[in-house]
Amino acid sequence: MNQFVNGDINEQDGYELAKKLRQEAQLWEDKERMKRRLLSLIEISKDPYYDQYLNQMLKDLMSGKATPQQVEREADRTYRIYLERTGQMPKKSEEKISETVVKETNAAPAQQIASETTTAPAQPLSSETTTAPAQPLPASTETKTATVKPAPVKKKDAVEFKIGAGIFSTVGAVFVLASLVIFGFNYLEGVWQGLCLYAAAVAVIAISELLIKRLSRPFSLVTTAIGISSLFIATVINYLVLENINGLMASVITLAIAVFSILFSRKKDAASIRLITIFGCYISFFPIDGFDSELNFLIMVGMLLMINLASIFLPNQSNRSVIAGVHLVAHTLFTCIVTAIVFFDDMNLIFVICFVIASLVLVNLIYWQQKKEQNIALTILYSIVLGVFAILITCITYTGEGPVSGEELFNRIIAEVMAVAVGVIFFILWGQRKERYIQYYFSVAVIVLLSCFNDCWQESVIALVVLFVTTKILSVKAEELTALDAILAVLVTFEALWIGENWYVIIPVAALILTTIFIRRLVLFHEINITVCLVGVVLSICSADWSCPVAMAVLFGVFMLFNHLPTRKDDRTILPYNIVNVSMAGLISLSTISIDDYWFNALTMVIGVIMILTVFRKRYRLNVPKRYFILFGYLVYMIFAAGFKTPVIVSALLMVVSIISVAVGFKLKDKSYRICGLILAVFVCVKLIVFDFAELETLPKALLFLIVGIIALVISFLYIFLEKKEDKEEEKECAPDKEVVIEEVTDEKKGMLG
Repeated sequence: MNQFVNGDINEQDGYELAKKLRQEAQLWEDKERMKRRLLSLIEISKDPYYDQYLNQMLKDLMSGKATPQQVEREADRTYRIYLERTGQMPKKSEEKISETVVKETNAAPAQQIASETTTAPAQPLSSETTTAPAQPLPASTETKTATVKPAPVKKKDAVEFKIGAGIFSTVGAVFVLASLVIFGFNYLEGVWQGLCLYAAAVAVIAISELLIKRLSRPFSLVTTAIGISSLFIATVINYLVLENINGLMASVITLAIAVFSILFSRKKDAASIRLITIFGCYISFFPIDGFDSELNFLIMVGMLLMINLASIFLPNQSNRSVIAGVHLVAHTLFTCIVTAIVFFDDMNLIFVICFVIASLVLVNLIYWQQKKEQNIALTILYSIVLGVFAILITCITYTGEGPVSGEELFNRIIAEVMAVAVGVIFFILWGQRKERYIQYYFSVAVIVLLSCFNDCWQESVIALVVLFVTTKILSVKAEELTALDAILAVLVTFEALWIGENWYVIIPVAALILTTIFIRRLVLFHEINITVCLVGVVLSICSADWSCPVAMAVLFGVFMLFNHLPTRKDDRTILPYNIVNVSMAGLISLSTISIDDYWFNALTMVIGVIMILTVFRKRYRLNVPKRYFILFGYLVYMIFAAGFKTPVIVSALLMVVSIISVAVGFKLKDKSYRICGLILAVFVCVKLIVFDFAELETLPKALLFLIVGIIALVISFLYIFLEKKEDKEEEKECAPDKEVVIEEVTDEKKGMLG
């Protein structure tokens, strides 16, 4: 540079020096760019071998053994292989890799580079491939593109591979562990036998890691898991069978083995080791027919708790959902089996309850650790597991029929409070996520199961009503509680129908009616449920005579309530509910034929007429054509079914209906109503002569003819009077039309004259 300043170098040399400086600056920028990219790949990588390879490429880049272009091509190729191996490669990328821009150099054309980047094995960049220094591109070199296609990979049968390599390896390991447990519990004794068990387990692990790993890494993971599980089995055998160690020592050894196995599986990132370790831990407990003392039970539960906690808080990096799902199922089955053993072993029930609650906490922790994973299958499995725990808690606290002792009531309350407390804690831990409502469902299920399956009606009613009202209020904003709201509504209805004549029925009925203002979803379902509940309670409380009129009044009341509810915004459900309500009213009216007291039937008929005149209107979406035929048909049926003692009364009422039909026909100018009234009147006349006349004496017969004559004259008078009235109305309607025409013509003429 000093020579150039002093003029000791010519212009050509200066041009070459400037060009070299630009190339070095560009090389430095490319190195920094690739350095940042490699560091980002190291951060997102979850494979320790891939991390090691990326670090080697970074060293080669910074030392100058490899050019940035070579490192970039190798990084693209190895990252694509990493995605394919971990199953993260999108489907479109598997079919066609996006086009990659490759700069052509003097040493290799673009086509050769493309072929090399897709066929070269994944190995660190060596000095043999990077010894040639980076040559600058000549000025005449053009930039070309090359489509990089992955080498064809032979597809494997996924189902066959999973069954052959995955499932059978796990099943085989479990069977081997089971055989070791049976052998140890039946044929071993003494200190040396116990030490031999530990030595054999350690030998299996050493052989697996030193020899089998070189032949097949997946199979070595299975054998290593068998060795680790054998350590658990050896500890249990030494404690329960050989009695070489006490409970405290067994707990310490178990915790050490659990921490070692969990850390080992985490380092290897092997799901098989983690799963087989869990299975080995549970298999260790299967030969236990009972516990000699409560201390033994607590020590064994403590060992299990430590192993599970270590597995939960030291998770693997991959396959977390699979491990969590298997862990949930295995732990639930184990809890049910141990609970059955302890329950029939005459142990204090409070120990059983604490064990089940501790298992419940572990189940919640397993799922809570997966909160970053959006796995629908795991959520469904977790919900089923919580349902099993709710049933399990109910079974161990069930006291059967008869009076409940103070100790039994205490145990039931303790179980209920502890289970609900666990649900509340994890409800808070989930924050604002939707999964927290699973805890609400579980808590409600526990309270319902423990409160309803006992002989205390007061407790059952109060618990259901409190849960129903609380859920109804929360469901206004929490859409996730819609299903639970519907379930509780049905349970409250069943409870009200079950207690029937008891005065406690007022509480659930009042809760159903008062919570109608909080209905936002499943409107039709809740309305029908409330209607059925009210009608069912009325039919169970009232006597046979009063049941029909009171039920009709209730139907009419809830009809007006739901159609005029201020909070109701969904008009689409108005018509279906009104049809259901009117249909129920029709069925109740049909049942009046079984009631002999005509006064109650007459009251039912009056309420029915009021209901028909009210509901069949446009306001309620029931504006059916010829709707008065429904009224006349209803009146005719109810008059015959009322059970009047004297047939003449029936005929007189039917004639009144015929007169009303004729009057309505003239009022609405509908000929069909008038014809219907005439036909009914003729029928009444024939009935009077044929049936009613034969049963009467002389004086009543004369009165009967007089009545028939008067009715006929009334109908004739109606026709004459109403026909004249109708003609006058038609004349009045036509007169203004003529005046308007004349006025229009007059105005037109005036306009012409003007």
